[in-house]
Amino acid sequence: MKCVILAAGYGKRLGGKTQKVVHKLLGKPILSYLLESVRKLELENIIIVVGYKKEEVFKELESFEDIKYVEQPVLLGTGDAVKRTESILKDYNGDILVLCGDTPFLRPETLKELSKIHQKEKSVCTILTAIVEDPTGYGRIKRDKDGKVVKIVEEVNATPEEKKIKEINSGVYIFNTPFLFPALSQIQPDPVKGEYFLTDVIKIFSQNNHKIATYCTPVAEEILGINTFEDLKKAEKILRGREEWITV
Repeated sequence: MKCVILAAGYGKRLGGKTQKVVHKLLGKPILSYLLESVRKLELENIIIVVGYKKEEVFKELESFEDIKYVEQPVLLGTGDAVKRTESILKDYNGDILVLCGDTPFLRPETLKELSKIHQKEKSVCTILTAIVEDPTGYGRIKRDKDGKVVKIVEEVNATPEEKKIKEINSGVYIFNTPFLFPALSQIQPDPVKGEYFLTDVIKIFSQNNHKIATYCTPVAEEILGINTFEDLKKAEKILRGREEWITV
C-alpha cells in the first residue's frame, strides 16, 4: 500500500502566515505526528501533496527520508489534490491510503484495522468514520435503508435532516487505485465553493454498485483536524492528558 497525505491548503483560520501542517503542537509540526504513525505501517511510498508555502513543509520534513512530493499549484480542493498524484500512481494497481496532514492523533492500530477491513471486504473504498455528538463542520455518512453507504454529504451542502446524522467522515480513506482515478475524472466542482471534493467519488462508486466499506473508530478524538486556534489548544490538552500519544 502507498500513502497520500494532503498538505497544500492555506489554513486561513490558523492565520495563513504559516503552512497549516507545520504549525507547532507542543514543539513539533502537526504533520510530524501523523508521519510517525504512518511510518509504523508497511507502506511502499509516502506521497505528500504540497501547495501553499510548500518550502516550509520541505524544511520541516528534511529529516524524513523516502518522501515524494506532488504540487497542487492552484488550490482547487481535495479531489483535485489527489488527482495530482496520478502522474506518479498511473501504473500502480494497488491500494492507497489517503490522509489529511492536519490530523496528528491518528493511531497506527486504527489505520491497520482500516486496512484489514478493506482487504477482507474487497472494497474499492474503505472510509474511516466516527460517531460524535456534535457533527458540525464534518461531512456526514449517508446510508440507504440497508445500511450501505451511498454518499458523503459535506456540511455546506447538507439538508437540515442530513445535518442530524452523527456518523461523520474523518477524511481518511483507502482506495483501490484503478477505480479511484476514473472516478476523480468524473467529479464536478462544487456549486457553492467551486472546489473538487474528494468525497464526491463515494457517490460515483455507489451509483456504479462498487463496494464501499467503513470502519468506525471507537476513539473519536483521534480524527480531530487542526483548523483553528481553538483546535490547536484542544489538541495540546489532549496531548498533555495522554502522554503516550506524544510519542506515537
